[in-house]
Amino acid sequence: MKKNFFLVSVLAFLILFPAAVWAGGVEEEPVEVGRPFEGVEVNVGLLARSLSDALKPYLADFEAETGIKVNIEQHAYDSLRDKMMLEFAAGSGYFDIIYLSPGYLGELVENDYIQPLNEYMETLDFRREDFLPAALEISRYGTGEEIWGFPYLSDTTILLYREDLFEDTGERAEFKKRFGYDLPIPTLEKPLTTDQFLDLAKFFTRDTTGDGKIDMYGFGYPQIGVAYGNLYIMPWIWTFGEEYYDENLRVTVDSPRAIAAMKYARELQKYQPPGVLGWEYGDHIPRFYEGHLAMTGGWFHIGLDANNPDKSAVAGRVGYATVPWHQDSGMKTGKAVLGGGSVAITKHSKNPEATFTYLNWMFGNKERALEWYLNGGGATLRAIYESPEVYEKFPWAEEFFPMANYSLEHIAKQRPTLPISHSLFEIMSAAWHNVSMDRETPEGALRRAKKEMQTLIDQWKVGK
Repeated sequence: MKKNFFLVSVLAFLILFPAAVWAGGVEEEPVEVGRPFEGVEVNVGLLARSLSDALKPYLADFEAETGIKVNIEQHAYDSLRDKMMLEFAAGSGYFDIIYLSPGYLGELVENDYIQPLNEYMETLDFRREDFLPAALEISRYGTGEEIWGFPYLSDTTILLYREDLFEDTGERAEFKKRFGYDLPIPTLEKPLTTDQFLDLAKFFTRDTTGDGKIDMYGFGYPQIGVAYGNLYIMPWIWTFGEEYYDENLRVTVDSPRAIAAMKYARELQKYQPPGVLGWEYGDHIPRFYEGHLAMTGGWFHIGLDANNPDKSAVAGRVGYATVPWHQDSGMKTGKAVLGGGSVAITKHSKNPEATFTYLNWMFGNKERALEWYLNGGGATLRAIYESPEVYEKFPWAEEFFPMANYSLEHIAKQRPTLPISHSLFEIMSAAWHNVSMDRETPEGALRRAKKEMQTLIDQWKVGK
C-alpha cells in the first residue's frame, strides 16, 4: 500500500502541478516535470563484465529524464559477494541494487537482505510474458511465487568447437584410424556423448609446431575459486545423473554416478592446459581464438562473439553444439548450469521506488534493451531474439540462437538455492580441486564432501 500510495502521489503531482502553475497558483520556481526523484542517487553492485560496462552510456540520459544519478560499481564474482555480505551485515544501505546470482539467492532471501519485486512489477509497466521464462525462473526461490530480481542476464553454457578441424578430411581419417569410428560432428538432434567428447579432447591435444611441446589442447575451461570450481564439476555430476542432495536433503555426492562423474572430469583434465585451475572468467576465450583450444564452453555472449570477425581470429570456423550427454544417466540431454542472474533491490535501499524506476527504464524497454544487447549487453526479452537488427549485425546468429535457446529451455538447470548453498559449493569446489591435483582420490574426496555437506545441511535444518 505504501508503494502504491507513493506512485499515485507522484502521478497526481505530475498532473496537478503544471495546472497550478498555469493558473498562477504557485509562485516558486517549478521543479522540472518528469523528475520526481531529483537529486536521488542509486548505487549498483555488478560483476566486472562487458555487459556491465555497456550500461554506462545510458546513465546520463536516465539522469536527464528522471533526476536519478546511478553509480555502477563492478567486482569479480567472489569479491562482489564478499563486499555485499559485509554491507548487508552492517545494514549500511550502501548498495541499492546488487547482482543476484542463483548461487546466493537463498542466502539473501532468508536473511532478509533483498526485497521481493512482485508489487513493483504490478504497479509499473512490467509484462512477464515479454521475458524469457528462464530469465524469471533464475530469481525465484524455492516454490514461492515471489520474484526477487529483475531480469538482467539469462544464460547457460554451450559447446564451441573448431568446425574447420572437425570437418577436415585428414583429421577425420586420422581420428577413425585411432578410435575406430567416424569423427562425430555434433548437431542439435545428435549431441556428443561423454565418451565421444573425451576421445575428441584426447585427439586434438597435440604439438602442432613440431617443437615437442603441446600447444593445442582438446578442451579448456576456467576452474578457479569457489565459483568456477563448482560451476565446472556440478554440471558433470548432473550429466552423469546425480544431484548434490535428494528431496529429503540427504547428500548424494558419493554415489556411484557421482564418483563416475568425478573420475571422468579427472580424465578430461589431462587434455586441458595445465593452468585451467587458475583461469578466471573469460581466460579461455583468447586461447580458443588463437587456436590453442579445439573445444571450449561459452556463455551466450562468448558464443556469439566467437564468430565475430571483429573479435575472433577463428571467426567463421566455429560451430555451436549443446553440452555432451551421458548415455547411462537416464536423461536425453546433458546438463549445464542456468547461468546469468538478475538484479535485486536491497532491503536497506533508501529509495526503492527510484531504484525500480531505473531497472524498468533500462531493462524493460524493448528498444533500449535491444540497443544495449547490440552493444555488448545481455538478453532477457523475447523480442531481442526475434529482432531483425540482431541478425543484421550478427548473421551467424541464425546458427547460434537455435542452439542457445534450446539449451536454455531443455538443458540449463538451476543450481541449489538453499541459504547455505555457497558453503556447499565451497566444499565441492575444494573436492574437485583436490582430485584434479591428485591430492585426493575421487572416492575419498566425495566421501569427505558428503560428510561435510550433510553436517551443514543438518545444522541449517535445526536452526530454521
